[in-house]
Amino acid sequence: MTVRFSPPGELGPLLREAFPGGSVVEWTMRSPDRARLGSSPSGAGTFLQSDHLATAVAARLRGEPHRAIIGSLTRFDEPLDAEAMAQALTDFVRRHEELRAHYVVDESGITRVVAPADSVEMVTTVPDPDLVLDEASVGEYAAQRITSLTDFDSVPAMAFGAAAGERGFTFYLGADHVHGDGYSVWLALAEIVALYRARVHGEPADLLSVGKYADFIRAEAMSAAAVAADADSVHTWRAALRAKGGVPTSPLDLGIDGDTAVPAVRARRDLIDADDAARIDERLAGTGCTFTGCLYAAMASAQLAVTGDRLFCTTTALATRPPGHERTQGWLCNFAPICFEVDPDADFVSLIGAATDAVRDARSAAAAPVGAVLGVLAQTGELPPITGSPQMVTYLDHRRLPGVEDPTVRTTVGFPGVGKTKNANLWVSRMTDCVTVETQIPDNATARRNIGAYLDAIADILHDFAAGAERPAPRTGSTGAAV
Repeated sequence: MTVRFSPPGELGPLLREAFPGGSVVEWTMRSPDRARLGSSPSGAGTFLQSDHLATAVAARLRGEPHRAIIGSLTRFDEPLDAEAMAQALTDFVRRHEELRAHYVVDESGITRVVAPADSVEMVTTVPDPDLVLDEASVGEYAAQRITSLTDFDSVPAMAFGAAAGERGFTFYLGADHVHGDGYSVWLALAEIVALYRARVHGEPADLLSVGKYADFIRAEAMSAAAVAADADSVHTWRAALRAKGGVPTSPLDLGIDGDTAVPAVRARRDLIDADDAARIDERLAGTGCTFTGCLYAAMASAQLAVTGDRLFCTTTALATRPPGHERTQGWLCNFAPICFEVDPDADFVSLIGAATDAVRDARSAAAAPVGAVLGVLAQTGELPPITGSPQMVTYLDHRRLPGVEDPTVRTTVGFPGVGKTKNANLWVSRMTDCVTVETQIPDNATARRNIGAYLDAIADILHDFAAGAERPAPRTGSTGAAV
């Protein structure tokens, strides 16, 4: 298993298996102007949305291309029924208030505007009758179409399309990041698959009701107003910022000067297979440690081997879905820090214990909106200057996601847009057959060399621990490239 890099300038995901090509069809609103004219204001947005919108507006004013999307591909091993899909997508968009929303940003601030459900009717279109995609071009085409069709103020909010062949089709969807997160993308596909099959067979879809995203926004605002200086979440953030001396940044030399984000490139590596992951579960049984803690311990141990830095400090995204919003489309998550030190003299299980505790602290801290927490720290003079996004690590166990038992849903591959970065954010996924990681790094030789060494070291440590090692370590040569 080696690190794969996307070609410079490409937007599509790095796929682990081929997705079918074919003729391109898309689905959009019959009358987006009617939907826009019938829309009504519905408050503002969450802290994360507000921060995203400020960045997006600034980039637009600079004339930079739009790249801040979330997207996904799913493989259907059956011929496409385009009319049934149009009906399913009509049902889907009508169910979710956020997918009928767009955002207006002007001198008065941010206004969220929502179209009524009955203004939505999705219809099938053919963007180019002569266009036929092959397997190699499906992912790149989908990413480019999502990027060009969606923005924070576009109506509809989400783009849908397919490359349809005789025996099956690749379905793609995506939206501006303001409308959702990676977890929501997975939920979207699980729901669309159910709605599509219901329409194909003429049966009702058995789906849970979904709460309004506007209610989540209001609840977050109420929670933010209640954050006090002595809250546990404030303490967790204060301790992490003090330990790190500022917001978390990449521990690696990424070959850039200063603090300016530069064009990024994707990288991907499978870390361990499902058998190794299962052996880790067995080793941790009864210890009070978690598999998530093991992943962070491996990252921290690899960081020490590669850079010599004992302090592991990153931010993570954690779902914050209240009751009734388990299936709601939107950006329902929060950021929290994960911070702990590596003791070189301790065994690896002890390090996993420290990492597990740090993850639990992060989950507790995520109960308070990060914007409110940082506001409290700013008032007390404890907030260091923040320029751009911090280093992030996100972990998602796909085996536990809704719909994963369905073979079609299980083919889903989610991906973020590729823009600019000064970090090496990691998206770690435990799939049914492996644990894999994707990252985006500055597009230069130093960053490629060092991220390769780092991911190789993580993989070595996880594999050795699965094999029974008490003090797993990277192979000789795994760290040399990153010194």
